[in-house]
Amino acid sequence: MTCKPLVSVIIPAFNAARYIRQALNSVLAQTYPAIEMIVVDDGSSDATSAIVNEFVIRDARIQLVRQGNMGVGAARNTAISKARGKYIAPLDGDDFWFPEKLEKQVTCMEQCSNETGLVYCWSTLIDEEGGFLGLSYPQTAEGRLRHALVLRHIVGNASVPLFRAAALEKVGVYLTRAEQGGAQGCEDWDLHLRIAEAFNVRVVPEYLVAYRQTKSSMSVNTESMAASYAVAIRRARERNRDLPSTTFRWAAGHFYGYLSQKCYLWDDYCCCLRHLSKAVCADPVMLLNTCLCKTLIKAFLKGVIGLTVNHFAEQVRPSPKELGKAAGLRPPIESERSFISDRILERIELKRWSAVLQHDGA
Repeated sequence: MTCKPLVSVIIPAFNAARYIRQALNSVLAQTYPAIEMIVVDDGSSDATSAIVNEFVIRDARIQLVRQGNMGVGAARNTAISKARGKYIAPLDGDDFWFPEKLEKQVTCMEQCSNETGLVYCWSTLIDEEGGFLGLSYPQTAEGRLRHALVLRHIVGNASVPLFRAAALEKVGVYLTRAEQGGAQGCEDWDLHLRIAEAFNVRVVPEYLVAYRQTKSSMSVNTESMAASYAVAIRRARERNRDLPSTTFRWAAGHFYGYLSQKCYLWDDYCCCLRHLSKAVCADPVMLLNTCLCKTLIKAFLKGVIGLTVNHFAEQVRPSPKELGKAAGLRPPIESERSFISDRILERIELKRWSAVLQHDGA
């Protein structure tokens, strides 16, 4: 019987008592058996450690590490330093996996040469109660994607990738909060970029991750995300001086458009307007995006004028699907929308994306 390669599942957890049990159970329910789990409690003040200890007692494959609060990047790095696996699979404490996630990614990785450093998949978006919100765009780009990953974070979130441990040994681990000047939120994107610069990236074209959207999640802390993005993109620019500056401008337009929609969804209208202005300054083409333009008007009416437009806002509040479209975080496709500006934008975005993939040779 062939021995299966070990996968080290690394789980950073900060005040994750509400969801950590579901995350751990999703790992134990994997159809791939050769795993170890390393949970790092990053200074929680709730029952996170007590819950994890219940699992440690029952399963020798699980270990708990406790440390003072140093941020998600440092917590993941602590787990990586203790990992023994050929492959590393991060999972955030509020997300969970579907049962065949590891098996299908390991199979993909094993079919590739050592030149492949990362395998990604697709995500289902869920709310705080686990209810279905939407689906990530089914991206299929593969190969050396250093250019493409600057323009789009196609991996999507930190709970998606399977890493080859040897790739992390070569390119390094996650940026810590301290290394980002107190910010965090894009350290996973930074790591994915570094891997894409040195290794091939592959995809399992299936929805295998449940990515939770909560008001308290890091992705909603848009100021920290923006500061972290600035660090990640500066580092990427320094390492990839041959890439055109337009790619970095387009990327900023997409990213700040995404942040503006996050702010609007959580009623932070002034922050929404601030990020919208950054999006348009970086890439004026974003003005063709009717969803962003609607958000601009609504945020101005509610945040600046103070006009009560709750009924109107609820009628046109962007859905998770619209949020992704507005941010440009996936390659555009022909849609059924009737707005001429949107159709023009989609053609521009498709041409840009095609050029980026051609540059990468994907």
